[in-house]
Amino acid sequence: MKRQVRALVVFLPLLLTACSTSSDSPDLVLLNGIVYTVDEAQPWAEAIAISGEYITAVGSVAEIQGLAGSDTRTIDLNGAFVTAGFNDAHVHVSSTGALIVGVNLLDVHEPVAFADRIQTATERLPLGSLISGGSWGAYEQWGEGSAGETKTDEVAEPFTPHRDLLDGFSPNHPVLVSRFDRSMHLANSRALELAGINANTLDPAGGEFVRDESGRLTGILKGSAYTEVRRAMPSKSFEQRMIEFEAVQKEARLGGVTTIQDLTSPEMLRVYQETRNRGNLTVRVMLRPTLYNVKHIGALGITKGFGDDYLKFVGYKAWVDGIMGGSSALFYESYDHMSDHFGNLRTIMFPEGQLGAGMSMTKSQKYTDFPAGNLEKLLQAAVPTGLPAHVHAIGDKGVRILLDIYDKVLTENELVDSDHRWRMIHAQVVHPDDFHRFGELNLVAEVNPYHVSDDMRWMEERIGADRSKGAYAFRTLKENGAVLIFGSDSPGTNAARYFLNPKYGLYAAVSRQTLSGEPLEGWFPDQRLTIEEAIEAYTRTSAWATFEEAFKGTITPGKLADIAVFNTNLIDLGHNDPSALLDAEVLFTIVGGRIVYEAGQ
Repeated sequence: MKRQVRALVVFLPLLLTACSTSSDSPDLVLLNGIVYTVDEAQPWAEAIAISGEYITAVGSVAEIQGLAGSDTRTIDLNGAFVTAGFNDAHVHVSSTGALIVGVNLLDVHEPVAFADRIQTATERLPLGSLISGGSWGAYEQWGEGSAGETKTDEVAEPFTPHRDLLDGFSPNHPVLVSRFDRSMHLANSRALELAGINANTLDPAGGEFVRDESGRLTGILKGSAYTEVRRAMPSKSFEQRMIEFEAVQKEARLGGVTTIQDLTSPEMLRVYQETRNRGNLTVRVMLRPTLYNVKHIGALGITKGFGDDYLKFVGYKAWVDGIMGGSSALFYESYDHMSDHFGNLRTIMFPEGQLGAGMSMTKSQKYTDFPAGNLEKLLQAAVPTGLPAHVHAIGDKGVRILLDIYDKVLTENELVDSDHRWRMIHAQVVHPDDFHRFGELNLVAEVNPYHVSDDMRWMEERIGADRSKGAYAFRTLKENGAVLIFGSDSPGTNAARYFLNPKYGLYAAVSRQTLSGEPLEGWFPDQRLTIEEAIEAYTRTSAWATFEEAFKGTITPGKLADIAVFNTNLIDLGHNDPSALLDAEVLFTIVGGRIVYEAGQ
């Protein structure tokens, strides 16, 4: 049936906006909406008819109402705003679930909130399960919503918790949480017990079990002491992963997200399959295994489009450099706050057995000075599978390295002018000389607009105002021919929290302000996008990037009925009051014609 409907879309274009692809009455009709279709052929409508998984008609209330039969469910939207379901092109599903169900300490740097957050996590998680991560103190120097000017003085003694804060309520849960910069970690008594660590344990080489003045273990671990404890912790159970994924699905439903593109591990693929088997899959998951696995995936015959509308392989994920939050993105000039530090190359750049000393680069060193080439080799292996490359690059040197590698591999395989849809993930700080190469190489720029709102607090301190002109330069990328697609990068990094709900990305793209509205004129406001462009990057072009534009991404007859309904007009707000986008709420989320979320239900 799906093939038949898609054939109608491809070979029998619908000439009448309200005509139906089925002679039967629709299953669901939405009336009296402000429908922004993201379809240039018919941008606006008032009503939608849905049969099974597909949109069968789009038009006026009179046209669509006349299609309804006795068994049709009719919903009067009373002027609610309707658009295509959001397609988040960059989600870390496993870590998002772990943060939601586990513990989020990013905004915590005092004892009461620290203990409360972890105690709440013990109440959610099964007995014996590990509570880890947390990343406390990420906003200790910059408050949330800071544009950078409100940074506090350097913290002489950052918040350092003690295991006594935790032991009273966590006898059955090992706790091993970390400071955002990984300078220290905290283990409760249960975790130390499992690792066989006591007051008489000697410090390992390169590490320390921190003790108080009486010689008692505080639970603070530094360096290799963390590794000693971490290796003794229990692994995450399958059922816990199922619980965490359902928490992610709930976040998606609440935000009108109908598709997520995931960095997929084998463990999570099992979770997605089992969730589907149980009939509980409410979001489409586009699968992106790491490029390390290309040999095995290619050997299995998995190629472009393998899967179906709910679970599908869409690309290989890889990395060139680090991140801005950790000052590890790779630049040509040193960081302003760290002399002679230029960033890092990721391990995938190097052949196995040749890692280590060369990863942190100095000004005198060049990419060609290193035993690199592994990324290029893996990309060459990926070409025959047809699955496109999706590679992370953030600093201006990291971006240029990837552009050079892409240029070489695409040219050698005569793919530059083909419909390859290879991506650069983040493209966060682009050298002025390199923007034109995105269009010349026909690249997709998979960008994360909310990074602007959160990351600006440290950008100019770290790379200065001049280099920051090339940061999150969405307008310039678009004008130079890159296809922009949006992702949340949920749940964020060890130094920042990025939200799955698309309203944060829309707000950041059109305002270029922090959540508190700084700066008033926007950060490099010439890089703002219109609200229409921002919605398109979250819907139509995100579907195009996964070769699904024929049946997803717009509200068009014959396409999948993936729809988000909001309580406020996103287009009007984007033009007149972007800050109000943050208050937008979803009324309905529809996936394949099925209402998976209804406000108040």
